[in-house]
Amino acid sequence: MAKKVVANKEKCVGCHICELACSFFLDGVFNPKRARIRVESGYNALDLPHVCFQCENAPCAETCPVEAIVLDNGVWKVDKNKCTGCGECVDVCPYSAIFLNLTGEFAVKCELCEGIPCKEYCPNEALFLEQ
Repeated sequence: MAKKVVANKEKCVGCHICELACSFFLDGVFNPKRARIRVESGYNALDLPHVCFQCENAPCAETCPVEAIVLDNGVWKVDKNKCTGCGECVDVCPYSAIFLNLTGEFAVKCELCEGIPCKEYCPNEALFLEQ
């Protein structure tokens, strides 16, 4: 079973710090819209972080017409050079955990980056790494 970031929705307070940490670590800007984790506010009166579950049989990878989502060391990653931005992977993800980048050029998702900044900077410890 692959590693994955898991969210405890009871601990999430909707501060969006995980999104800011993710976007800054990966893109050098504090912009939640560029994060690979998204917090949905007001989900059944709670805040719900959406993050890639690293599915064993990933629907996003199975549906990709150009095979741009590949398994690399147990982690599903998007090959930005192959991805056409068609959005089919976004439509089939059962966890709402893959998105098109701001310009719609390619898909982005959590790829378990080094240090897992979303987890490290969460003030409520609502995110943890599971294997």
